[in-house]
Amino acid sequence: GGRRDQLGDRHPDTLVSIHNLGRLLRAKGDLNGAEALLREAVLARRDVFGGRHPDTLASIEFLGTVLKAKGDLDGGEALLCEAVEGQREALGDRHPSTLHSINSLGH
Repeated sequence: GGRRDQLGDRHPDTLVSIHNLGRLLRAKGDLNGAEALLREAVLARRDVFGGRHPDTLASIEFLGTVLKAKGDLDGGEALLCEAVEGQREALGDRHPSTLHSINSLGH
């Protein structure tokens, strides 16, 4: 079995794997598969870590880029703005994650 079987759906290591698999599917061009996994990662990470945790914000930011790539510009922009706002609050304006999200929002 995989991490879900061994650790459960909400274990931090499982959530890292879900997020990373979503990123992999995005890189392979499977935007629908990526969106499904990243939505799962966002929901679970919000539950486990809260909305302002860096891991949650990373999943929100990456889901935003997937939605933009699928043509859902409004949905993507909303998530990217949420990520930038949260990262500014949690990490500061000059943190690399904040700057990356700002860059993603601009593209």
